[in-house]
Amino acid sequence: MAKIEKGHPLPSHTKLKYDECHAKILLENFFPEVYNDLQISDRPDLRDVASGVGVEVTSAIPQGEQEALAIACTIPYLGKEERERKITHLKAKGYDYGKYVLSHPPRGYAWTGSDYPDIEITFCKDFLSAVKAKIKKLNSGKYAPLSRYDLLVLSEIDIEDWMPEKLLEKLISYKMEALNYSYIYLLALNGLFRFDIISREWCVRGTQADMFGLSRLARQMVEDGETDDKTQ
Repeated sequence: MAKIEKGHPLPSHTKLKYDECHAKILLENFFPEVYNDLQISDRPDLRDVASGVGVEVTSAIPQGEQEALAIACTIPYLGKEERERKITHLKAKGYDYGKYVLSHPPRGYAWTGSDYPDIEITFCKDFLSAVKAKIKKLNSGKYAPLSRYDLLVLSEIDIEDWMPEKLLEKLISYKMEALNYSYIYLLALNGLFRFDIISREWCVRGTQADMFGLSRLARQMVEDGETDDKTQ
């Protein structure tokens, strides 16, 4: 059993994975017409047994950024000397740490002419790469047979107004395998985006304030999982 200290970051290994709990709560709250009883599972990560729908959960946050976020979460609980050392380390990597905030290195892209650039050369490239990797795994033959598969991708990017349409076009172009995801969700800094690959449309729901409240529920779900004897 992992030891969870109130008010401290979650340990790296727990019975229930935080990202999967977070995904369950997000989907059931923002898309209740689609999901109402998602259960933690495996291949795919979430499953609605009654409807035969599965949801895979993954991250498009680069490894270096994940490590920086993990370090930042521990800083408030360190001694002065160690805290300063960690802040200096983050700064050397391009991150500015402040109380309750971590400023990332600048993200940008460039293009010439009046048209927008190829979406794959923007900071959305990590999201698109994560989708392609998960489509490949879905067709590996290692997933439970279900009536529909959906995908939720976690990120730390801010989607600009012109991007959703371009992302939808690119995601539809990936539909070349025997098995594909019907709904692809992107959790961005400015909302939860849903790309409907079948109907060829997109929408966005939620705000940062909404997300904060639900993240607390996800943490509680992880904590409860550590004391539940039925949790595997």
